[in-house]
Amino acid sequence: MKLFYLILFSFLLCVIGGCFTVRSNKEFSYSKLSPDEYAAVLRDSSNYYLIDVRTAVEFNRSHLAGAVNFSYLNFHIGRDVDTMDRKKTVLVYCQTCHRSPLVARKMKKMGFRKVYDLKGGYKKWMASRFNS
Repeated sequence: MKLFYLILFSFLLCVIGGCFTVRSNKEFSYSKLSPDEYAAVLRDSSNYYLIDVRTAVEFNRSHLAGAVNFSYLNFHIGRDVDTMDRKKTVLVYCQTCHRSPLVARKMKKMGFRKVYDLKGGYKKWMASRFNS
């Protein structure tokens, strides 16, 4: 019985660990940016989509200026991003950088070319702004 639980635990660890892996290739670029790097992209460019993948409740409490809310829990890929230009840069974020990589993986499968993720999520963003 202990062997069964050990195998089950190992399997779940691999599955969960694999969920947070997003690999770049020649058609797709994925990067986790620090809050300062993320802020620089927001400041220095205007040709991007900014997507908050937290829940509507989290989004309504506070969010980055200009962000649209496509909750990961309700992320209707076809409806939410169907009309978006796949060649345009996408910036995604969630609360702690656990949901946003999953969205990035979906976007990769849909043909998006470049996705930036906020390392540490909105929580780290806010902490970095108040500790500056």
